[in-house]
Amino acid sequence: MTTRPRSLASRRPAPVRLAALGLLVPLALAGCSSEDAGPGEGSGDAPTASLTFQVAGDPEETAVYEAIATAYNDTDPATTVEVVAVPSKGDHLALLQTSFAAGDAPEVFLLNYREYAPFVRRGALTPVAGLLERRDIDLVDYYEPPVDAFTLDGTLQCMPQNVSSLVVYVNTALFAQAGIDLPVDGWEFQDFVAAAQALASEDVDGVYVEPSVIRVAPFAWSDGAEITDDPEEPTRLTLDDKDTRQVVGLLASLQTSGLMPTEEELAAKDADTRFMDGELAMILSSRKSVPLYREAPTLDFDVAPLPTLGEPATILHSDAYCLSSQAEDASAAADFIAFAVGPQGQSIAALGGRTVPSLISVAESGAFLNDTVEPAHSEVFLEAVEGMRATPVLAGWPQVEDLAEEYLTRIWYDATTTKQIDELIDELDERTRPLFEED
Repeated sequence: MTTRPRSLASRRPAPVRLAALGLLVPLALAGCSSEDAGPGEGSGDAPTASLTFQVAGDPEETAVYEAIATAYNDTDPATTVEVVAVPSKGDHLALLQTSFAAGDAPEVFLLNYREYAPFVRRGALTPVAGLLERRDIDLVDYYEPPVDAFTLDGTLQCMPQNVSSLVVYVNTALFAQAGIDLPVDGWEFQDFVAAAQALASEDVDGVYVEPSVIRVAPFAWSDGAEITDDPEEPTRLTLDDKDTRQVVGLLASLQTSGLMPTEEELAAKDADTRFMDGELAMILSSRKSVPLYREAPTLDFDVAPLPTLGEPATILHSDAYCLSSQAEDASAAADFIAFAVGPQGQSIAALGGRTVPSLISVAESGAFLNDTVEPAHSEVFLEAVEGMRATPVLAGWPQVEDLAEEYLTRIWYDATTTKQIDELIDELDERTRPLFEED
């Protein structure tokens, strides 16, 4: 990754639900003049540009993007933006692959920073830096970590919409029943484990941490360890490093000690559903879970920082608006992206609960920091920015993550001895090394 250019010109009321998202549009557009819409605004004539915007997620999540597109269509009658909602990330990436191969790719689509490098290497993206600069998007107004993460070869490739991070979602009713205070000011890993033990019962599991390298990473960083041999130019995973290996074992012990759902239980009912049904007291996730959790009628929830093993640390979770190199009207697509990452678009996303806005002014506004809707302590996400790090941006990184999930799943649920864990980590290292050479 290349350093980016520093400048370019109980308690809840009724939560924000799908049916209410339409109300966000006039709220976000209040005070928007014709000049706010930017280049490409029409004058009421028939549409002259039609854009496809592809996103992935649950219906509660993708409804936020429908609201952004509706707002833009109302603002710019010369353009229509159609949202293509895909239910899963895997399907989203597969559909992008086939559509690019067929020469029919969506003009705009969202990608996570951990997954966009292969698209850059294949020439599938048009860098957005110059286009957004001409639309008065100034990067100094945005949080630095996601902008850095989407800067490759010295150029901003896609424009980040959020600066989310990994946090602990907690069932506040279960915390209250157990007499545990919400650790909004931070907690240590041993306190986290003690809370999971106190919250666990015959009907409730204490916590869920998915077996993935992006869950291991922030705990390793907190402990002063690394997940790769070089954060800037990595050549291999280092889960076999003594300190990182201990972190892997520590997280796996949450499963072996009976604090997490079993693999069979998760196959019958996934972790999100268990959390929403009150069968799971804590779950680690990013901001993207908020729209889904707000839909659970009996769930009261909030967020807490990641527990620490040393220094506070978390991992960046960020998606960005990417512009297809196949787009026939890059200017119209750039107009839409500029709107989506501007004050109006980011306010809609924040009000819908989906994002931690990358635009600092919106992140610090009532659109995001609103303690009358869940989670009440959204400031936890902003306070995490200081200790935030990103995984490497490499063409082969998505496959590294896939293989790591495969092996960490076996460590979580199958390995019963230290020797077995070590053998699995060594095999993972051997299989992933060639992937670091693909960039």
